[in-house]
Amino acid sequence: MKAGYKTGTEKPQNLQNYKNKNIMGTNKSASMEARLKNNKDLVISIKEYTRYQPTSTEIKKENYEVFIANAESAMTDLKNSIGLLSTEKRHCSGLFEKLNITARNIRSETGELKGKYSNEYEQVNSIVKQITGENISQYSAKLKEKNKNLKEGEEGSGGLSVSHLDRKSMLGNFRLLLGLLRSYPDYDPDDETLKLTALEAFETELKTSLEKVAERETAYTNKRSRIIQFFDHKGGLHDRAIRAKMHVRRKYGSSSPEYKALVNKNY
Repeated sequence: MKAGYKTGTEKPQNLQNYKNKNIMGTNKSASMEARLKNNKDLVISIKEYTRYQPTSTEIKKENYEVFIANAESAMTDLKNSIGLLSTEKRHCSGLFEKLNITARNIRSETGELKGKYSNEYEQVNSIVKQITGENISQYSAKLKEKNKNLKEGEEGSGGLSVSHLDRKSMLGNFRLLLGLLRSYPDYDPDDETLKLTALEAFETELKTSLEKVAERETAYTNKRSRIIQFFDHKGGLHDRAIRAKMHVRRKYGSSSPEYKALVNKNY
């Protein structure tokens, strides 16, 4: 079974875990924004503390402030990367929705030219079903009907989901379809969008969009890795905040307003 397909045997708990994971992923950027702000507030506070004179260069006021500025710049890069990735994914989704429509129109054109019971139509129809996922839908419908008639205690078969069709496979099948159409010497539809030159240009557009999505995903992953270095690694914002608070506590005391202003915050 291909990766990305769902089976009909997934448990509700697994689905909930999947949803929770997505929610956590959505909140990560916002969480980093809050932590960045808290660190900026911390630096604003310690700049007013005359006794704040740590030995470590990493938590000295000026160095801490520069580090925060660099982290803020990296956050901006990350947000820009997320925006570019989202835009390209939407564009790519639109193109593959268009592919489904185009493939069905090619099938209809072939039926009109050759007849629904011709070998040409059957060949085209077979590939179109793989592009659109109709083969999966039909298979799942048959399984659903079969599972209805199961006796008590019998285990049903899992279906497949069309929603996660592999776009590279869809593009590969579209290329097979174009190769098939080229072998038909009389394939010359009046519809300009279904002519081979237009379909070949569309195939290039699909390929380019998939490549751009992959590039954007790589760029996002790299920027995401970079931003994590600023937050959670040794010498990152979390580490520096802990050490800065330790210094304030030593200099001012745990009951001081200077120290209390820095606690109970997520750094």
